Amino acid sequence: MKILAVDDDHAVRVSLNVMFRKWSDVVLEVAEEAQSAMEMLSKEEYLMMFCDVDMPGMDGLELLEIVREEYPTMPVVMLTGNQDITTPIKAFQGGAMDYLQKPMRTAVVRETIDKAFEVVEKEEKKRTGISDVEGFKKMVENFSPDKMGLAESGVKTAEFSKLVNMLQEKLIHPSKLGKIHNLFLLTKSGIVISNLTTKDVEGSDVDIMGGMFSAVKDFMEDAVSSDSDSSLNDIQFGDFHIKFGAGAYTDLAVVYVGSLGQDAEDAVTDALIAFELENMKVLEDWNGDKSLLKNADEGLENLFAKIDKSKDA
Repeated sequence: MKILAVDDDHAVRVSLNVMFRKWSDVVLEVAEEAQSAMEMLSKEEYLMMFCDVDMPGMDGLELLEIVREEYPTMPVVMLTGNQDITTPIKAFQGGAMDYLQKPMRTAVVRETIDKAFEVVEKEEKKRTGISDVEGFKKMVENFSPDKMGLAESGVKTAEFSKLVNMLQEKLIHPSKLGKIHNLFLLTKSGIVISNLTTKDVEGSDVDIMGGMFSAVKDFMEDAVSSDSDSSLNDIQFGDFHIKFGAGAYTDLAVVYVGSLGQDAEDAVTDALIAFELENMKVLEDWNGDKSLLKNADEGLENLFAKIDKSKDA
């Protein structure tokens, strides 16, 4: 299988060529800038593309947008040497499979290639269709222990399984290698103050998600799988988790896969405390005007950058 790498940095192209000599199942082809990459894509079929973010002329994020439009099933992994915490977020929201920080390690590059193989195979198997927003909204409105068959721990009704599949479809980036998929900052009543998603969630779905998170909290103790040893409430749905940090006025919901260690939990709590301290006076008598609240988006971006690929388990 051919893999395309686009990077204006000669040293990066050389290092990638050295790595690829180790692997007989893939062949690397390189382009120095976006225009050459688009010409190559039009002539050849590639398993995936590695793409630098910072390039002269058309940058990597602009190229990503074009590639996702013209080759929607081809995984794209962004390469970045900058420390801007918004770069990986923009990459995920633009449809990238993942991002790698330069200089890349051989083992990480190989892991990323293997993941791309998995993603392509899944695409070929044609997943089941997604329910419309109204259907999703109805399921959320009926989201309670009794109606979903959760009154008895461990029980999953067909309707609950349907909701879990829906949540996974809406919330989980299908090929992301890092842990964090969504961060939602909410009022106690479920109003979404700010959200950060690696899989783009439509604006019409955001408030529905807020209501869903509030419903989850209402029966957290009776959940299918909860972590009693955690300092934060945690519920597992299939392959992913929703972890809640509870503040005095707000909650922070973290949608993730894998595991979060104590350092990550502490970071969630610290982010929530910092937001509430800065906005205490407004939150005490908040009228719903989000423009009055400071640094909500920045707080989520900083938290994402801190814990998404943290190694603690």
